[in-house]
Amino acid sequence: MPHAAMALGSVRGVGTRPQQALVYRLVIQKQLGSWVLYRLDDRGGFVGDTWHPSKRDALEEVKREFGLEVSDET
Repeated sequence: MPHAAMALGSVRGVGTRPQQALVYRLVIQKQLGSWVLYRLDDRGGFVGDTWHPSKRDALEEVKREFGLEVSDET
């Protein structure tokens, strides 16, 4: 999978630059009526996440960001 640079830390911090990390696993999970797309590295470490109003929207983000087609049936 391609590298993903997620904003870590203060956006206004001087010299703040998110490190690129290789995304190894994607997890889509329902939480509080929304859907969260988690990006994990090869050791299960957190790389980043995004919140989405629907599962379909989270799957579209996977397609847009990683170029992967994922079935909505699982």
